[in-house]
Amino acid sequence: MGFWWLALKDALLMGRDRKALLTLVFMPILLIGILGAAFGNMMGEEEVASIEKFQVGIVNLDEGELGNALAEEVFMKGLPELISAEAMTQKELEDRLKQQKLSVGIILPRDFSDHIIMGGESEVKVISIPSASIQSSIVENVVLQFTQSAAVNVIAMEAAGPSEMIKAIPAMSQFTDADINIVEEAAVERDQKPVGSFQYYAAGMGVMFLLMTVITGVSAMIDEKEQDVYNRLLVTKLTDFHYLIGKFIGLLFMSSIQFLIIIIGTRYLYDVRWGESMTGVILLGFSFVFSVCGLGVLLGTLVKTEKTFNAAGMLATQIMAAVGGSMVPLYIFPDWVNTVVKVLPNALALQTFLELMSGANLWQVLIEAGILVAIGLGSLLIAFVSLSAKRRAYYA
Repeated sequence: MGFWWLALKDALLMGRDRKALLTLVFMPILLIGILGAAFGNMMGEEEVASIEKFQVGIVNLDEGELGNALAEEVFMKGLPELISAEAMTQKELEDRLKQQKLSVGIILPRDFSDHIIMGGESEVKVISIPSASIQSSIVENVVLQFTQSAAVNVIAMEAAGPSEMIKAIPAMSQFTDADINIVEEAAVERDQKPVGSFQYYAAGMGVMFLLMTVITGVSAMIDEKEQDVYNRLLVTKLTDFHYLIGKFIGLLFMSSIQFLIIIIGTRYLYDVRWGESMTGVILLGFSFVFSVCGLGVLLGTLVKTEKTFNAAGMLATQIMAAVGGSMVPLYIFPDWVNTVVKVLPNALALQTFLELMSGANLWQVLIEAGILVAIGLGSLLIAFVSLSAKRRAYYA
């Protein structure tokens, strides 16, 4: 089991390098604190809540006068400075809520008017996106006030006859008390929570510095090849497979320790909450480390000179970090850009960490974790094939 000794040797060498430890362990914790404090206002943590005009979609399945009065007189005409309402079908409402082109949607049932007039119960569905809780509450209050006012007016108009009641319907938008149940629904995940600046940069800096750790380890691997350490290791009957596995385990061990330090450090220093599912966080973190260590071993197999790799590796890391969201928040990029950059392991890991912080559970991140592990396994396989081909060519 020579690869275990090789992995232990690499871990000890990196552990004794104080400069590397300072850069790769304490630097991310420091940067997370600086960036989290600096961009707190930008991510809305310090903003005072304010209500601007918002859009509401209305699906009116009711054929009675009260449903039309609520949809047209109250929402479409009665609150022009606060609400912009539009009638639509239920399918259109669902699509626009999924695309977050609407803040709130209302579905008035077919029996809405009849139940108010007859004194029965009716259910009005109010559907909102997670960030529109205040807007949803406003809409609910409007519906409740209208139905309560309508019930009182219906009772008052019963003695005057139907014609007088119809004339009085527009006045119901003035509001006053019937038995209506508001059924709240969420257009996307109901438990989704906003991500703060400290949370964002804990994940962003975490994935970036894990990339840098792998670059440092791969540089040492290439340096061994230049100084014939690799050839001397082969004399000990260490196979290609054992060599790659030993290097991979050494990188995996150091990167995993670094990841745990970042999680624990940010949790207790900055009160960063990585999500409700710590199992999901640990699984995703290990999967990301697995993928980048596999890619690192592949690069260490293909690249011949350390100087070339150091320059190109650090430049590639910075580019990947920039487009992957570690430096500049993902929120300023268009959605299609964030989708495209998921081909990069760091971008996929960062976006999935943010989903966990927003309330996702273990089952919702299994696919992303599986993709990251597959990247690592595929890289290891290619590295083994490449290294074996080089050795056969060398001894041919």
